[in-house]
Amino acid sequence: MLKKELTLLNVYAIATGTTLSAGFFLLPGIAFNEAGPAVVLSYMIAAIPLIPAMFSMVELSTAMPRAGGAYYFLDRSMGPFVGTIGGLGTWLALVFKTAFALIGMGAYLSIFWPEVPIVMLAVI
Repeated sequence: MLKKELTLLNVYAIATGTTLSAGFFLLPGIAFNEAGPAVVLSYMIAAIPLIPAMFSMVELSTAMPRAGGAYYFLDRSMGPFVGTIGGLGTWLALVFKTAFALIGMGAYLSIFWPEVPIVMLAVI
């Protein structure tokens, strides 16, 4: 069993960094370009399906305080196959999130070096 060594500040920093990545700074501009002033309403509507998932994760984390997250919860409730699929899905989502964050960073850096392609800036 893992030792609990993270403080409240550590958990807050990790959660904030995960939530407020490059997408937080890039997507609102794209969304405003498409939806105009209705972008706030669009975000509120998009948040509605996230609320039950958020409360489910909070409840499961309190009931089963173990390392593993979605993998552990799915493994315990639906078996190892579904747990593995859920764990791989979480891993794949984080891989895409990292790639998107790098592309976002490349988009910001292209302001300073417009002659270099965004993908090249993201790789460097």
